[in-house]
Amino acid sequence: MWKKIALAGLLIGIIAYSLPKTADTDKAYAAQINQARKQKNQQFRTAATSPLTAAQKTAFDSLRYFAPDVNYRVSAHLHRTVATPTLTLARNDGGTDAYRHYADVDFTLPGQTQQQRLQLLQKVTPAGAQEPLFLPFADATNGQQTYGGGRYLDLPVPADGAQEITLDFNAAYNPFCAYNPEYSCPLPPAENRMSVVIEAGEQTFHK
Repeated sequence: MWKKIALAGLLIGIIAYSLPKTADTDKAYAAQINQARKQKNQQFRTAATSPLTAAQKTAFDSLRYFAPDVNYRVSAHLHRTVATPTLTLARNDGGTDAYRHYADVDFTLPGQTQQQRLQLLQKVTPAGAQEPLFLPFADATNGQQTYGGGRYLDLPVPADGAQEITLDFNAAYNPFCAYNPEYSCPLPPAENRMSVVIEAGEQTFHK
């Protein structure tokens, strides 16, 4: 039976959002990213909430990642939605989930001149505004270097009045259905499908 994706306890978390983009911080930044990845590997091996089956855990060594690149930690401009309309996000098993359209975010990726705009979402739950923000996205690496169904970012809710938010694509991770078909995962909406390459974050689970 299909299960809803369970993100708690297995996310990389919020990493070094305040670090400036300078050569002096590159090593410290990469060390933080790599430490978070090491911890996630350990959780995948041992945690009861791991999406891996018992057989997968026995053979598991490490998730696969692009090398940390501080240039993929970008500042995005927030365009908050006035009424936070509810939208329906399709899941890979044909079901749907309800999300609030919290804001649009505009940003430019390293080496690119074209600005990207994506929808920033918030899960509709009893917790309401306490839910973290959710950015499911697809890019030109999907189906090759990265999982074909797209990847996710989780973000803290910004302070009231904030006009900028940091998107760290080094923290992009796969949905649980990338590891185990027993899980059901939301798919990125059409508005969050980019034609550009994002060589940052988690790669495909299977080579």
